[in-house]
Amino acid sequence: MKTLELLAAGILLSISSSAFADLENSQYKMVVIKNAPGVEALQSGDVAQGIALTKSAEANELDKYSRNLNLCVGYTKLAQFDKAEKACTAAVSSALHADTSDRHDIRAYAFNNRGVMKLMQNDNLGALEDFKRAVDATDDKIYKHNLARLENALNSVQLASR
Repeated sequence: MKTLELLAAGILLSISSSAFADLENSQYKMVVIKNAPGVEALQSGDVAQGIALTKSAEANELDKYSRNLNLCVGYTKLAQFDKAEKACTAAVSSALHADTSDRHDIRAYAFNNRGVMKLMQNDNLGALEDFKRAVDATDDKIYKHNLARLENALNSVQLASR
C-alpha cells in the first residue's frame, strides 16, 4: 500500500461548505493515499482534476481501496454527497475485508474519511460513530483530533441549549 498523507478537509462543523482556517485547530482531517494517481491535484485544490485522474487510473496503478478512499475525499470536498457516500462506504467495505498486516490502519483511514463526509451531511451521530471506529482501529492523533473536535462541538451545543 502507498503511504498515507494528511489532507486538510477544510470542513468546519458550524458551516456546511468548505472553509480554510488553521489546520491544527479548526479543521477536520481526511487522509489520502500518497503518490496515487490524482492525489497531487486533490491536494493542490484542483479537486475535479484529481477525481478524473483517480477514476482513469489503471487497476495496476491503483487498487480498489485506494481509489475509493481518494474519491471519498474528492467528492466530499465537492459536496457531491451521493458519490462521496458510495466511495466512502466502498472504501470501508474493502478495508473490513482486507487481510493484510496493515488492515487496522486502512480501516481507520476509511472510517475517518467517511466520518468527515457524514459531518458534511449533518449526520453528527454517524460521524461520531465512524470517528470512534477509526480510533478503535488505530490509536493515531489524526483520528483522536477529529473525534475530540466533534465531541467538544457536540458538548458545547448541548451546554448552550440548557
